[in-house]
Amino acid sequence: MTNLREKNFIYVVVAIINLLLLADILLTYYNNTIIEKNRALQNEAETIKLFTEQIGKSTIHGIDIGIRGYAIIREERFFSPVDSALLRKDSILNNIETRLVKQGYDKLGEFHALRDSLQSYVKFCLEMRNLLAQNRDDDFKKLFTSDRGLYLWLQYLQCQKNIATFEDRINAEAQSQYESALKRNHILQIVLFLICLPTLLYTAYHTRKTFKLSTLLHESEADKNKLLTEQNQQLETNVSERTKEIQQQSDALQLQSEEIAAQRDALAEQNKKLQHAHNIIERHNEVLEAEVDLRTQQLKQANQELIEQNNQLEQFAFISAHNLRAPLARILGLAHVMELSDSPQEKNSVMQKLVSSTKDLDNVIRDLNTILDIKKHTSNFIEVDLQASLDRVSKILERECEETNARLSSNFTEMRKVYAVGPYVDSILYNLISNSIKYRHPDRVPEIQIQTQLEHEYVKLSVVDNGLGIDLTKYGNSMFNLYKRFHLHMEGRGLGLYLIKTQMAALGGKIHVESEPEVGTTFSVYFKKEALV
Repeated sequence: MTNLREKNFIYVVVAIINLLLLADILLTYYNNTIIEKNRALQNEAETIKLFTEQIGKSTIHGIDIGIRGYAIIREERFFSPVDSALLRKDSILNNIETRLVKQGYDKLGEFHALRDSLQSYVKFCLEMRNLLAQNRDDDFKKLFTSDRGLYLWLQYLQCQKNIATFEDRINAEAQSQYESALKRNHILQIVLFLICLPTLLYTAYHTRKTFKLSTLLHESEADKNKLLTEQNQQLETNVSERTKEIQQQSDALQLQSEEIAAQRDALAEQNKKLQHAHNIIERHNEVLEAEVDLRTQQLKQANQELIEQNNQLEQFAFISAHNLRAPLARILGLAHVMELSDSPQEKNSVMQKLVSSTKDLDNVIRDLNTILDIKKHTSNFIEVDLQASLDRVSKILERECEETNARLSSNFTEMRKVYAVGPYVDSILYNLISNSIKYRHPDRVPEIQIQTQLEHEYVKLSVVDNGLGIDLTKYGNSMFNLYKRFHLHMEGRGLGLYLIKTQMAALGGKIHVESEPEVGTTFSVYFKKEALV
């Protein structure tokens, strides 16, 4: 009765484990669906933010630059930023509106008002250009001093802030659902583990008990056979004095006993072989489990690396297409204008714009080639002297240091050399130091400190400045994106930090930033310490 209850208990536990495994599969599929959906929502939110920033950077800013440049030098080429902004305006606004409608944005009226204001401002700027073209400077000044661009900019900032708040809320809700899905997975796996472990322990105990009872039965059977053999011998002695028929029966019984003994010995030998084979199988299972665990960990790590690479490739492909599209669109538009124009003067003007747009396209392609070329030199690792690399960079930036009175100081006492690709180290130091000089604070002399420090398995190289600083709460997630800029009053293409991150990834290292607006910034790059000679 006890054995029956134990068997029923095992069957029930096995059934529960199977149900939990099925539930784990279904819940994992459901959670993965939620994770993919929320990841798509987060990507959509970031895309809308990017397009919203383009309204200010590409459209409003381009229109202002074009009308002011044309007011100073009344040549059509100085009005080209307005043309470029108008080419992108409708595409950007339609993209944003379509995505906001899809998300159920509750302040579309504010966005429509901004679009109408922008359209009105475009007409206003075209009217001012016509006044300038007609040499009606007094009328132009009256319109210009009304500063309608300021009101449009303030309206844009408010609209951008509301859209960013809405997208941040969507992003936060998606992140919350993502974390809830992961938590449900963890809870189910813990429950499954807590049920499976006692069951396996009980099975092991029951198996050990069964083997022990089997051994005792074999020993008892051997003693019994020995006793039977002695009794048979005694019976043979007694029966030998009796009739031949009884002797024949005794001989037959003896023969049967010998056959039984031989069969028993054969069974015992087979049991030994089975036990030995069982031990070998257990050892093989342990080795296989260890190999499976190792392979699973390697696959998880490789999967994470593939996810990060796919994210980088998606961002690279999106930004590359976006930055190549603008100069190509301008070139196609200008080529069409030249084809339709009969005026030599107008063709000459269009040709100058074509040359400018071609140079812009060449710059984008050069940037992309620089990024793609990074992967080709990861095998050229050498021992790089940081002080010598800093001396080379300081010589290149000598004129900028003299013009800004920048003071550079270094401390490589803890670690002076790293094992890396020499040109990458020069490029990293050049971009970090030149950024510190370029984005210096207007009220103080630039002070830049470069030093090294050992941290676990890394050599940490820090570049500390007292410049303008960066608002990491606003730009922290997009800090190292391609063509990302944070101080629009200075010239730049937003390529340097992306190059640094890509070069450090190729070297097997990483980069970290700490910054406070109006105080300064600290960039830290980490080189692998075990690669040192």
